[in-house]
Amino acid sequence: MKYKKLVNLILVLMAVAIAVIIARDFVVNRSGKHIENPYAFDVSEYTVVDSSEIIYKEQKVLQLKVNEPKGIDHKNGVIYVVADSSLILLNEQGQLLREVQLDAVPTAIAVEDQVWLALKNQVICLDMDGQEIQRWPAYGARSVITSLAVSPQYVYVADAGNRLVYQCSPTGELIQEVGAKNEQKAVPGFIIPSPYFDIDLNEEGYLWAVDPGRHSLENFNADGSMRSSWTSSSVQTEGFSGCCNPAHMAMMTEDRFVTSEKGIVRVKVYDQHGEYVGVVAAPNQFDENSPAPDVCVDDWGRVILLDFSRKQVRFFQPKENKE
Repeated sequence: MKYKKLVNLILVLMAVAIAVIIARDFVVNRSGKHIENPYAFDVSEYTVVDSSEIIYKEQKVLQLKVNEPKGIDHKNGVIYVVADSSLILLNEQGQLLREVQLDAVPTAIAVEDQVWLALKNQVICLDMDGQEIQRWPAYGARSVITSLAVSPQYVYVADAGNRLVYQCSPTGELIQEVGAKNEQKAVPGFIIPSPYFDIDLNEEGYLWAVDPGRHSLENFNADGSMRSSWTSSSVQTEGFSGCCNPAHMAMMTEDRFVTSEKGIVRVKVYDQHGEYVGVVAAPNQFDENSPAPDVCVDDWGRVILLDFSRKQVRFFQPKENKE
Protein backbone atom coordinates (compact mmCIF):
# COMPACT_ATOMS: atom_id res chain seq x y z
CA MET A 1 0.00 0.00 0.00
CA LYS A 2 2.84 2.35 0.92
CA TYR A 3 4.56 1.44 -2.37
CA LYS A 4 1.40 2.36 -4.33
CA LYS A 5 1.18 5.73 -2.56
CA LEU A 6 4.83 6.40 -3.34
CA VAL A 7 4.28 5.64 -7.03
CA ASN A 8 1.24 7.93 -7.14
CA LEU A 9 3.22 10.72 -5.45
CA ILE A 10 6.04 10.38 -7.98
CA LEU A 11 3.55 10.51 -10.87
CA VAL A 12 1.92 13.64 -9.44
CA LEU A 13 5.30 15.35 -9.03
CA MET A 14 6.24 14.43 -12.60
CA ALA A 15 2.96 15.83 -13.91
CA VAL A 16 3.49 19.08 -12.01
CA ALA A 17 7.05 19.38 -13.38
CA ILE A 18 5.84 18.84 -16.95
CA ALA A 19 3.09 21.43 -16.46
CA VAL A 20 5.62 23.97 -15.17
CA ILE A 21 7.92 23.37 -18.15
CA ILE A 22 5.05 23.75 -20.62
CA ALA A 23 3.83 26.92 -18.91
CA ARG A 24 7.34 28.38 -18.93
CA ASP A 25 7.78 27.62 -22.65
CA PHE A 26 4.40 29.16 -23.40
CA VAL A 27 5.34 32.38 -21.61
CA VAL A 28 8.82 32.57 -23.16
CA ASN A 29 7.69 31.67 -26.69
CA ARG A 30 4.23 33.23 -26.65
CA SER A 31 2.86 34.94 -29.77
CA GLY A 32 4.94 37.91 -30.74
CA LYS A 33 8.17 36.46 -29.35
CA HIS A 34 10.96 35.59 -31.76
CA ILE A 35 11.57 31.84 -31.76
CA GLU A 36 14.95 30.72 -33.02
CA ASN A 37 14.88 27.76 -35.37
CA PRO A 38 18.01 25.67 -34.77
CA TYR A 39 17.41 23.88 -38.08
CA ALA A 40 17.03 27.04 -40.21
CA PHE A 41 19.29 27.05 -43.27
CA ASP A 42 21.49 30.14 -43.17
CA VAL A 43 21.92 31.42 -46.73
CA SER A 44 23.62 34.70 -45.78
CA GLU A 45 27.01 33.52 -47.02
CA TYR A 46 25.55 32.87 -50.48
CA THR A 47 24.26 36.44 -50.83
CA VAL A 48 27.82 37.74 -51.05
CA VAL A 49 29.19 37.94 -54.60
CA ASP A 50 32.87 38.42 -55.32
CA SER A 51 33.42 41.71 -57.13
CA SER A 52 35.36 39.91 -59.86
CA GLU A 53 32.15 38.09 -60.86
CA ILE A 54 30.12 41.29 -61.34
CA ILE A 55 30.45 42.06 -65.06
CA TYR A 56 27.83 44.82 -65.35
CA LYS A 57 27.40 48.20 -63.70
CA GLU A 58 24.26 50.22 -63.09
CA GLN A 59 24.01 53.07 -65.55
CA LYS A 60 20.79 54.87 -64.63
CA VAL A 61 17.43 54.53 -62.90
CA LEU A 62 13.95 55.69 -63.91
CA GLN A 63 11.41 56.07 -61.12
CA LEU A 64 7.89 54.93 -61.98
CA LYS A 65 4.73 56.58 -60.64
CA VAL A 66 2.69 53.40 -60.36
CA ASN A 67 1.27 51.22 -57.60
CA GLU A 68 2.01 47.74 -58.92
CA PRO A 69 4.41 47.19 -61.84
CA LYS A 70 3.86 43.91 -63.68
CA GLY A 71 6.20 43.54 -66.67
CA ILE A 72 8.61 45.25 -69.03
CA ASP A 73 9.91 45.17 -72.61
CA HIS A 74 12.04 47.41 -74.82
CA LYS A 75 11.85 48.22 -78.52
CA ASN A 76 13.63 50.85 -80.63
CA GLY A 77 14.57 53.05 -77.69
CA VAL A 78 11.10 52.92 -76.09
CA ILE A 79 10.42 51.25 -72.74
CA TYR A 80 7.09 49.47 -72.39
CA VAL A 81 5.85 48.86 -68.85
CA VAL A 82 2.61 47.26 -67.78
CA ALA A 83 1.45 48.34 -64.34
CA ASP A 84 -1.83 48.56 -62.45
CA SER A 85 -4.36 48.54 -65.35
CA SER A 86 -2.23 50.45 -67.83
CA LEU A 87 0.37 50.18 -70.55
CA ILE A 88 3.00 52.91 -70.13
CA LEU A 89 5.46 54.01 -72.82
CA LEU A 90 8.59 55.91 -71.72
CA ASN A 91 11.64 57.20 -73.48
CA GLU A 92 15.05 56.46 -72.00
CA GLN A 93 15.05 59.76 -70.13
CA GLY A 94 11.93 58.64 -68.27
CA GLN A 95 9.53 60.98 -70.07
CA LEU A 96 6.03 59.63 -70.50
CA LEU A 97 5.24 59.12 -74.19
CA ARG A 98 1.85 57.48 -73.85
CA GLU A 99 -0.37 55.77 -71.31
CA VAL A 100 -3.05 53.32 -72.43
CA GLN A 101 -5.79 52.32 -70.02
CA LEU A 102 -6.70 48.63 -70.02
CA ASP A 103 -9.86 46.93 -68.86
CA ALA A 104 -8.01 44.42 -66.66
CA VAL A 105 -4.70 43.99 -64.88
CA PRO A 106 -2.00 42.85 -67.35
CA THR A 107 0.24 39.91 -66.47
CA ALA A 108 2.71 39.80 -69.39
CA ILE A 109 3.98 41.85 -72.34
CA ALA A 110 5.92 41.25 -75.56
CA VAL A 111 6.65 43.95 -78.14
CA GLU A 112 7.53 43.39 -81.79
CA ASP A 113 5.74 45.21 -84.61
CA GLN A 114 2.73 45.26 -82.30
CA VAL A 115 2.21 45.20 -78.54
CA TRP A 116 1.02 41.88 -77.17
CA LEU A 117 -0.45 41.74 -73.67
CA ALA A 118 -1.85 39.04 -71.42
CA LEU A 119 -4.77 39.83 -69.13
CA LYS A 120 -4.48 36.82 -66.76
CA ASN A 121 -6.09 34.24 -69.08
CA GLN A 122 -6.58 36.22 -72.29
CA VAL A 123 -4.32 37.68 -74.99
CA ILE A 124 -4.90 41.05 -76.62
CA CYS A 125 -2.93 42.85 -79.32
CA LEU A 126 -2.49 46.62 -79.67
CA ASP A 127 -1.01 48.64 -82.49
CA MET A 128 1.93 50.90 -81.71
CA ASP A 129 -0.48 53.76 -80.95
CA GLY A 130 -2.17 51.69 -78.25
CA GLN A 131 -5.35 50.87 -80.15
CA GLU A 132 -6.69 47.37 -79.60
CA ILE A 133 -6.74 45.36 -82.82
CA GLN A 134 -7.21 41.80 -81.52
CA ARG A 135 -8.67 40.05 -78.50
CA TRP A 136 -8.47 36.28 -78.29
CA PRO A 137 -10.98 34.11 -76.44
CA ALA A 138 -10.03 33.41 -72.80
CA TYR A 139 -8.19 30.17 -72.10
CA GLY A 140 -10.32 29.25 -69.08
CA ALA A 141 -10.52 29.83 -65.34
CA ARG A 142 -7.45 27.72 -64.55
CA SER A 143 -5.22 29.60 -66.98
CA VAL A 144 -2.60 32.02 -65.64
CA ILE A 145 -0.58 33.57 -68.47
CA THR A 146 2.84 34.61 -67.21
CA SER A 147 4.85 35.26 -70.39
CA LEU A 148 4.54 35.91 -74.13
CA ALA A 149 7.04 35.52 -76.97
CA VAL A 150 6.38 36.69 -80.52
CA SER A 151 7.94 35.97 -83.92
CA PRO A 152 6.64 36.89 -87.39
CA GLN A 153 5.08 33.43 -87.68
CA TYR A 154 3.95 32.58 -84.15
CA VAL A 155 2.77 33.90 -80.82
CA TYR A 156 3.81 31.72 -77.87
CA VAL A 157 1.75 31.90 -74.68
CA ALA A 158 3.12 30.53 -71.39
CA ASP A 159 0.29 29.29 -69.18
CA ALA A 160 1.52 28.53 -65.64
CA GLY A 161 -1.92 27.36 -64.55
CA ASN A 162 -2.05 24.60 -67.16
CA ARG A 163 1.75 24.07 -67.30
CA LEU A 164 1.83 24.47 -71.09
CA VAL A 165 3.05 26.79 -73.81
CA TYR A 166 0.54 27.46 -76.59
CA GLN A 167 1.98 27.95 -80.06
CA CYS A 168 -0.52 30.11 -81.92
CA SER A 169 -0.87 31.87 -85.23
CA PRO A 170 -0.81 35.70 -85.12
CA THR A 171 -4.62 35.60 -85.27
CA GLY A 172 -4.97 33.33 -82.24
CA GLU A 173 -5.45 29.94 -83.88
CA LEU A 174 -3.95 27.21 -81.68
CA ILE A 175 -1.33 25.29 -83.63
CA GLN A 176 -0.10 23.03 -80.84
CA GLU A 177 0.50 22.75 -77.12
CA VAL A 178 4.18 22.60 -76.21
CA GLY A 179 5.60 21.06 -73.05
CA ALA A 180 3.09 18.37 -72.12
CA LYS A 181 4.81 15.16 -70.99
CA ASN A 182 5.59 13.10 -74.09
CA GLU A 183 8.14 10.29 -74.05
CA GLN A 184 8.26 10.03 -77.86
CA LYS A 185 9.31 13.69 -78.12
CA ALA A 186 11.60 13.40 -75.07
CA VAL A 187 9.55 16.04 -73.25
CA PRO A 188 9.44 15.49 -69.46
CA GLY A 189 6.63 17.97 -68.77
CA PHE A 190 7.01 21.24 -66.89
CA ILE A 191 7.13 21.42 -63.09
CA ILE A 192 5.58 24.76 -62.12
CA PRO A 193 4.73 24.99 -58.39
CA SER A 194 3.89 28.72 -58.53
CA PRO A 195 3.16 31.34 -61.21
CA TYR A 196 6.74 31.79 -62.43
CA PHE A 197 6.99 30.48 -65.98
CA ASP A 198 8.96 32.52 -68.50
CA ILE A 199 9.61 32.03 -72.22
CA ASP A 200 11.55 33.76 -74.99
CA LEU A 201 12.79 33.14 -78.53
CA ASN A 202 16.42 33.01 -79.62
CA GLU A 203 17.75 34.72 -82.74
CA GLU A 204 16.82 31.70 -84.90
CA GLY A 205 13.25 31.74 -83.61
CA TYR A 206 13.49 28.63 -81.42
CA LEU A 207 11.46 28.60 -78.23
CA TRP A 208 13.20 28.55 -74.84
CA ALA A 209 11.11 27.95 -71.73
CA VAL A 210 12.05 27.99 -68.06
CA ASP A 211 11.21 24.84 -66.12
CA PRO A 212 11.35 26.49 -62.68
CA GLY A 213 10.74 23.32 -60.68
CA ARG A 214 13.83 21.70 -62.23
CA HIS A 215 16.02 24.85 -62.29
CA SER A 216 16.38 24.28 -66.00
CA LEU A 217 15.82 25.94 -69.37
CA GLU A 218 14.41 23.87 -72.22
CA ASN A 219 14.66 24.43 -75.96
CA PHE A 220 12.01 23.16 -78.39
CA ASN A 221 11.84 22.39 -82.09
CA ALA A 222 9.04 23.71 -84.27
CA ASP A 223 7.17 20.39 -83.88
CA GLY A 224 7.24 20.66 -80.07
CA SER A 225 9.95 18.05 -79.53
CA MET A 226 12.82 18.72 -77.15
CA ARG A 227 15.83 20.24 -78.90
CA SER A 228 18.16 20.76 -75.93
CA SER A 229 18.16 21.81 -72.30
CA TRP A 230 20.46 22.79 -69.48
CA THR A 231 20.21 22.80 -65.71
CA SER A 232 22.13 24.64 -63.02
CA SER A 233 20.86 23.67 -59.57
CA SER A 234 23.01 25.00 -56.72
CA VAL A 235 22.83 27.52 -53.89
CA GLN A 236 26.17 28.89 -55.11
CA THR A 237 26.16 32.04 -57.26
CA GLU A 238 26.57 30.09 -60.50
CA GLY A 239 23.40 28.04 -59.91
CA PHE A 240 19.68 28.36 -59.15
CA SER A 241 18.26 27.40 -55.77
CA GLY A 242 15.00 27.35 -53.87
CA CYS A 243 11.57 27.05 -55.42
CA CYS A 244 10.73 28.18 -58.94
CA ASN A 245 13.97 29.60 -60.28
CA PRO A 246 14.90 31.29 -62.47
CA ALA A 247 11.80 33.42 -62.02
CA HIS A 248 12.44 35.51 -65.15
CA MET A 249 14.60 35.07 -68.25
CA ALA A 250 15.40 36.88 -71.50
CA MET A 251 17.47 35.90 -74.52
CA MET A 252 20.52 37.96 -75.49
CA THR A 253 22.71 38.03 -78.59
CA GLU A 254 24.80 34.92 -79.35
CA ASP A 255 22.08 32.83 -77.67
CA ARG A 256 23.12 33.92 -74.20
CA PHE A 257 20.64 34.17 -71.33
CA VAL A 258 20.00 36.73 -68.64
CA THR A 259 18.17 35.28 -65.63
CA SER A 260 16.56 36.70 -62.51
CA GLU A 261 16.04 34.77 -59.27
CA LYS A 262 13.82 35.13 -56.26
CA GLY A 263 14.78 34.15 -52.71
CA ILE A 264 18.42 35.09 -53.09
CA VAL A 265 17.70 37.90 -55.55
CA ARG A 266 20.35 38.13 -58.24
CA VAL A 267 20.54 38.69 -62.00
CA LYS A 268 23.09 36.68 -64.01
CA VAL A 269 24.29 35.87 -67.52
CA TYR A 270 24.83 32.38 -68.98
CA ASP A 271 26.27 31.43 -72.35
CA GLN A 272 24.47 29.42 -75.05
CA HIS A 273 25.42 26.13 -73.36
CA GLY A 274 24.22 27.20 -69.91
CA GLU A 275 27.69 27.96 -68.58
CA TYR A 276 27.74 30.69 -65.95
CA VAL A 277 29.31 33.93 -67.27
CA GLY A 278 28.85 36.45 -64.47
CA VAL A 279 26.56 38.67 -62.41
CA VAL A 280 24.57 41.65 -63.63
CA ALA A 281 23.18 42.65 -60.22
CA ALA A 282 24.07 41.13 -56.84
CA PRO A 283 21.73 40.57 -53.87
CA ASN A 284 23.00 43.66 -52.03
CA GLN A 285 21.72 45.81 -54.91
CA PHE A 286 18.11 44.99 -54.03
CA ASP A 287 15.87 45.71 -51.06
CA GLU A 288 15.48 43.03 -48.41
CA ASN A 289 12.72 40.56 -49.36
CA SER A 290 12.52 42.07 -52.84
CA PRO A 291 10.82 39.97 -55.55
CA ALA A 292 12.88 38.84 -58.52
CA PRO A 293 12.94 41.70 -61.05
CA ASP A 294 11.59 41.24 -64.54
CA VAL A 295 14.28 41.46 -67.22
CA CYS A 296 14.68 42.48 -70.86
CA VAL A 297 17.60 43.38 -73.11
CA ASP A 298 17.95 46.37 -75.43
CA ASP A 299 19.65 46.68 -78.81
CA TRP A 300 22.92 47.84 -77.22
CA GLY A 301 23.35 44.86 -74.92
CA ARG A 302 22.15 46.59 -71.79
CA VAL A 303 20.10 44.60 -69.31
CA ILE A 304 16.99 46.45 -68.16
CA LEU A 305 15.37 45.45 -64.87
CA LEU A 306 11.88 46.18 -63.61
CA ASP A 307 12.41 46.44 -59.86
CA PHE A 308 9.01 45.61 -58.35
CA SER A 309 9.99 46.65 -54.82
CA ARG A 310 11.43 50.07 -55.67
CA LYS A 311 9.07 50.60 -58.65
CA GLN A 312 11.99 51.49 -60.86
CA VAL A 313 13.37 50.75 -64.31
CA ARG A 314 17.09 50.08 -63.83
CA PHE A 315 19.65 50.00 -66.66
CA PHE A 316 22.81 47.90 -66.41
CA GLN A 317 25.56 47.96 -69.02
CA PRO A 318 28.63 45.73 -69.45
CA LYS A 319 31.58 47.10 -67.51
CA GLU A 320 33.84 47.23 -70.55
CA ASN A 321 31.47 49.70 -72.30
CA LYS A 322 32.06 53.42 -71.99
CA GLU A 323 29.45 55.68 -70.52
